[in-house]
Formats: sequence, C-alpha cells, structure tokens
Amino acid sequence: MKQWIKAASLSLVILSSSMYAHAAEAAQKVGYVATGQAMAQLAKRYNVSEKLRQEFKDRIDELRGLEGRMKTKVEKMKRDGELMSASDRTKIQRELASLDSDYKLKAKALQEDQRRRGQEEEQKLVMKIRQAIQTVAKQEGYDLVVDAQAVLYANPGDDLSAKVISAVK
Repeated sequence: MKQWIKAASLSLVILSSSMYAHAAEAAQKVGYVATGQAMAQLAKRYNVSEKLRQEFKDRIDELRGLEGRMKTKVEKMKRDGELMSASDRTKIQRELASLDSDYKLKAKALQEDQRRRGQEEEQKLVMKIRQAIQTVAKQEGYDLVVDAQAVLYANPGDDLSAKVISAVK
C-alpha cells in the first residue's frame, strides 16, 4: 500500500511539473497599440477633414447664401416693417418662413451626409490600421496585440504604435 501511495505521489509530481512546462511553453508575446493616437495621426496625414470640407463645399456655400438672404429679409423687415403695407409684411414673413424651412431641411441633410461620410472615412482608416497591426505583429513575432487603453502596465518595448503608423500605406 505504501508503495502504491509513493507511486501515485511521484506520478502526481511528474504530471504537475509537466503542466508547468506546458504553461511556460504556451506563454505568448503580447504587444499593444494606441489606436486612438494612430487614428488621429493618420487622419492628419491623409487630410480627412480637408477632404470632407472640399467634398461638401458647394452645399455649405449654398447654406451660407440662404443665411444671407434670410438676414437681408429680416433687416428689411426691421428697417421698413412699420412703413410696409400688411400684404408686403405678410409676403416677407412667408418668404422668411419658406427660407427658414428650406435652410433647416438642407442643413439637416448636409449634417447627416457629413456624418455618414466621416464614418466611411474613419472605417477606411480603421481597416488600414488593422492591416498594419497584423503585418507588424507577424513581422515582430507577436501572438496578441491589444489596444493601449486596455493595458494597465506594459513594457514600453512592446508598444507597436509607431511601427503600425509607419506601416500604414
């Protein structure tokens, strides 16, 4: 019986030591990337905001023109309102209401289109960053790469942010 207990304990020791060896062997190389910082730098590099501004320039100018016409009508109403006939005042008020509703409609459509296009451009950058992360991780031999915001402490040598930013094409 004692011999059986010795054999069982010996096999337990061997089994547990082999488990530690497998755990040490399974250790992974983990890196991190500051994706927010990378997005900001790449947005500057690719002039995303300027690109979007140029894309919507004509519509923004149209809205400014509507604003100008509304302002002119309001000033005319303030300046000449008491001297105008009731029908002229009503006509200007209707024109103002029409311009205002047109302005609001176009402004809302513009805002929605700008938001949608901004998201599209952001998605393009996200895809470029992901591809760059995968490329850098494979080249450097990393098994796992996480966002820097999820990291409480890490070796600065495992920061792949600069390499990823330079790898984006």
